[in-house]
Amino acid sequence: MQRGEAAAATAVDATDRTWRWRPLGPAALLVEVDAPPSAALSRRLASVRTRLWGRRPPGVQDVVVGSHGLLVEGRRGSATFTVPVLRAILAEDGDDDATPRRVELPVAYGEGADVDELEAALGLSWRTIVAAHAGAAYTVAFLGFTPGFPYLHGLPPELALARRPAPHAVPAGAVAIADGRAGVYPSAGPGGWWVLGTTPTALFDPERADPTALRPGDDVRFVPLADGAAAPAPSATAAEAPTHPTAEPALTVLEAWPGGATLQGGPRAGVGHLGMAEAGALDPRAHGLAARLAGAPLDAAALEFLVPGAALRAERPLTAAWMGGGAGFRLGDRDVPPGAPFAWPAGAVLRVTPTGGPGSVAVLAVGGGLAPAGTEAGHPTLRGGSTSTDLRAGVGGFGRALGPDDVLALAGAPLPPDLRWRGRLRLDGPIVLRLYPGPDADAAALEALLGTRFTLAARDRMGARLDGPPVPVATPDVASGGVPRGAVQVPGDGRPIVLLADRGRTGGYALVAIVDPSDLGRLAQGRRGDHVHFVSAAG
Repeated sequence: MQRGEAAAATAVDATDRTWRWRPLGPAALLVEVDAPPSAALSRRLASVRTRLWGRRPPGVQDVVVGSHGLLVEGRRGSATFTVPVLRAILAEDGDDDATPRRVELPVAYGEGADVDELEAALGLSWRTIVAAHAGAAYTVAFLGFTPGFPYLHGLPPELALARRPAPHAVPAGAVAIADGRAGVYPSAGPGGWWVLGTTPTALFDPERADPTALRPGDDVRFVPLADGAAAPAPSATAAEAPTHPTAEPALTVLEAWPGGATLQGGPRAGVGHLGMAEAGALDPRAHGLAARLAGAPLDAAALEFLVPGAALRAERPLTAAWMGGGAGFRLGDRDVPPGAPFAWPAGAVLRVTPTGGPGSVAVLAVGGGLAPAGTEAGHPTLRGGSTSTDLRAGVGGFGRALGPDDVLALAGAPLPPDLRWRGRLRLDGPIVLRLYPGPDADAAALEALLGTRFTLAARDRMGARLDGPPVPVATPDVASGGVPRGAVQVPGDGRPIVLLADRGRTGGYALVAIVDPSDLGRLAQGRRGDHVHFVSAAG
C-alpha cells in the first residue's frame, strides 16, 4: 500500500500493475498504483486519466494525475461511482505511446536562485550543481500545482533534495528541484522547491486551446544561457482568438481596491490535468444565498469581495442582493442590509466599504448573473462553461481582479428572487471543521489536529494557514499527488495549511486530513486571529 494504512479496494490491470483506491473525504477518490514512479508509469496514468475522464459518471468534476496515482473529484459521494468504470479501463490493453516531442528550455542559472542554500544542502559547488542539472535528460511526468507546471523525471541523484520546510516566494519561470524531480514554475507565487535559475519561455498561454508548452511524455533539455546573452524568442504558436459580441452594459466599476474583487461562480471542471484551479466561490453558502435572492442561477458569476473597497454604477435597472461578512453596502444615502433583494436604479452608485464586523468574504449577486461586457479571458475550451476567474491562469471573467472602468453585462435573463432564503449568515464564534483522515495520517498527527486550538494566521483564495503547536508528521515530504479542496497539508514546520478553491491541484506536503467541504465556507469567512477547532467527522 502506497500511503497510510487504511484498507483499499484493488485491481490488477492489463500491464500487471496493482491499483488501489479508497475515499478521500466525502467528495474525492484516491487511486494509487503499486509501482515506483517512472516515465512508463506516468504514460500509463495519463492514458487511464484520459479514458476515465471521457467515460466519467455524472457528478465527477475532475481527474488529476500525480506521481503514482489519480485523484477523482466531484460532488459529494459522486467520485465512488467511477470505480466500475475504472475497473473496466484497467482491464483494457495498451498505453498511450504517442511519439514524444523534444523541447529545449533556456535557463539563466543563478537568476533568483537559492545558490548558497543549495551548495550547503547538497555539499556541491554551484558549478557542479549547474553542470549536473543541465547535463541530464528529462521526461515530463505530469502537469500540476499551477497552470503548466511540469513535474520532470530524470533529475540526477546527487541533486535529490526534500522540499523546503515551508513554502517561500519563487519568481516566474523559476527552474527548480525537489522531491527527486525537476520542475518549472510558470508564474510567480509560493512554492516549496529550490530554485536554480529562471527560463524566459512561457509555459502557459490561456488564449490557446492547447495552452501548455509541455505535455506529459515530452523529452526536455535545459540549455544554459551565457552570461549577458539574450534569451531566444519562444517559438510562435498561432492563437485561436475567440470573438465575443459586446453585450449591453449592466454595471460599471468606478473604483476597486487592487486585487480585492473578482467574478466567481461555479467551479471549473476538467482542467486539473493542466494545473489550473477549479476557482469558483470561496464561500459557496454566501454565493448561493445571494444568487437565489437576486434571481440568478446558482452557478452564475457574482462579485466576490475579499477586500471591500469598491464603487459600482448601475447602467440599467437591476435587482441585486449581497451576503457574507466584513463589508458594508451603501446605495446612495441608505445602507443596504445583507440577506434581502434590493432594487438598484440605473445611474445609482453602490459603495462597498469595510466594517470590521465578523466575516471576511462578501458576495454581490445580480439578477441573471454577471459576465464581462466584452471578451471573456481565456480560450473557450479552457473556460469550460464557467465564468469564474482563475487568477493564476488568467482564465474566466476578466482573467484578473476587477479594476476601474471594467464593464459588466448580464449573463442571462433575471429570475424571480426567491424570498424563502432571506436572512443573515452567522459568522461569529469559533470555526469548527469536521475532519476525515488523509492518506498520510498517523495517530500522533490526528491527535494533535483534534486536540489543539489553532488560530487563523492568513487566508487567501488558495488556502488558510494556521498557527499553534507544531503538528508532528513522520514524513512531511511525500511524492507529489492530487490534493482535493479541504486538504489539510502539514509541511516540515508543522503548521497546517487547509487548501481552498484556488489551491494548486497537486502538492507534496503530507496530506494528513481532509476538511468536510460543507465547512470550508465558514473557514473562508475567518479573520486573522480567529480560533479554529477540528473535530472528527465520525462524531
